[in-house]
Amino acid sequence: MSESAITVEGVSKNFRIYRRKETTLKETILRGRRGEWEELCAADNLSFTVPHGQALGVIGPNGAGKSTLLKMLARILTPDDGRIAIDGRVSALLELGAGFHPEYSAVENIFLSGAFYGMSRSQLKPRVDSIIEFAELERFADNPVKTYSSGMYARLGFAIAVSVEPDVLLCDEVLAVGDESFRQRCYDRMLEFRDAGRTVVLVTHDLGAVHQFCDRAIWLQRGAIQRDGDPRSVVRAYLREVNAGDEALSELSSAARGGAAGTHTPLNAGVPITLHSLRVTAADGAERSIYENGETLRIEVGYLARNPVRSPICEVEVHRHDGTHVATGSTFAAGYETGDVLEGQGRFVWQLEDLRLTPGTYYLSPLLRDHSGVHVLDRHERWVRVQVREGRYLEREGCVVLPGTWDLDRDP
Repeated sequence: MSESAITVEGVSKNFRIYRRKETTLKETILRGRRGEWEELCAADNLSFTVPHGQALGVIGPNGAGKSTLLKMLARILTPDDGRIAIDGRVSALLELGAGFHPEYSAVENIFLSGAFYGMSRSQLKPRVDSIIEFAELERFADNPVKTYSSGMYARLGFAIAVSVEPDVLLCDEVLAVGDESFRQRCYDRMLEFRDAGRTVVLVTHDLGAVHQFCDRAIWLQRGAIQRDGDPRSVVRAYLREVNAGDEALSELSSAARGGAAGTHTPLNAGVPITLHSLRVTAADGAERSIYENGETLRIEVGYLARNPVRSPICEVEVHRHDGTHVATGSTFAAGYETGDVLEGQGRFVWQLEDLRLTPGTYYLSPLLRDHSGVHVLDRHERWVRVQVREGRYLEREGCVVLPGTWDLDRDP
């Protein structure tokens, strides 16, 4: 066994993006040309090694070359230049149902996929029951996979990929369709692989998974390695780049629309009350998009009532940039009785005296419910983006800073 499970040396890959393409031989001969295209560099002189037993996370924006890299590692694509060497058997989970025959059952597709990995029927037969059990498909094992949902496809594909005992496991975002319980079991299984000395390469937009699961991260940008190293430092650098772009885009968008008010389209114009505006200000009333934790934050949810409304409930959902639901502020949960709202405009105000969010980007989504709390009258997803920076609190992991004090009790 070599020291490295994966060796990538000077690998490049280009694709042709056609502006105009001649589709027939007749057109090519008569027009005397073979179409017009430009070269797109999906991988630009990539070089790195991955030792045995390491979990590598590959992050970056769409179009950065992540999937192209994984397909070259899986030998689906051939590099234009450079060399890729992999020590051991490779199992790749790149697309939902890749390699499955839609008319075959789950059991039949297990044998079919196993053949692709070089395993015989006799080797796979003792593992069929455990594969079906891990994929949670006991009731559907004999049904054609064309009747499966995307989640069932993902579960079956992952269960097969890890059951062929690969030395290198390649995963490309396919776990995003699974439910939380299945995803956690997948990560547990991949941790077992890593601890057993096997190698895992995970391409994902889930930065939290890179933090928790990976030993190392590579950030790809326009086909090149932007940063390679500790997952925390790589993810932070990537987020700084993303947030800087979001901040510039937010300023341009705000200037174009002249503020948040008037940008909302009600869910149903027939309801008696709808959202009108959303403002976020500091204690001094200044409206900003960047705050430090520990500050006072004032969130004003403007409404427009066309008729009197009986005790409406206002909520504001807070989501982190990766989609994590951090918290929900609610007049009902706070025990605040709004009373009947008369016709006209007004605002609900949610004031946070001590902003206890860790550094990152957060989105605010206001919604209005009727007095029962059952019916949603109006809502607006991710209406305002707020960036939180380190201020009073030093915590950086997770989403919230929990109040409390520390002490040390010594036994006599």
